[in-house]
Amino acid sequence: MRPRLHPEMGQTVLCARVARQLVAMHYRKHTDPGFHPATVAAFAAWSLPLDYPGMLRFALHSLSVYLDLGMTSHVWLSNVLEAAHFGSSFRRCYFFAYKGHRGPYPRVTNRGVQTSPKATSARVRKGRISD
Repeated sequence: MRPRLHPEMGQTVLCARVARQLVAMHYRKHTDPGFHPATVAAFAAWSLPLDYPGMLRFALHSLSVYLDLGMTSHVWLSNVLEAAHFGSSFRRCYFFAYKGHRGPYPRVTNRGVQTSPKATSARVRKGRISD
């Protein structure tokens, strides 16, 4: 039984599956042993017609990056499906550590940069510290 996906993640999941199949097709077509799978994924993205959706190019770029890091396409697809299942944004689905090292602060608002709640007395505005 397949997991129920977040309703907005249909396009993400579909593009991930299509990207994996496109890379497999290109890999079978170009059977030169010198081709790395990441290179084949980048070539598949480059060879798409210009009117293809950008989300598919984004998925192929993500697959290329993770293949270059040594991840298999099966593991990549299962990670994308898992992220989509939990309702992550499409950027987080394709790039699993997207801004993962950043904390919630400093928070930028229309009033400038706000510091953490612990430092409520100091505020930073447009490049200068005001007291």
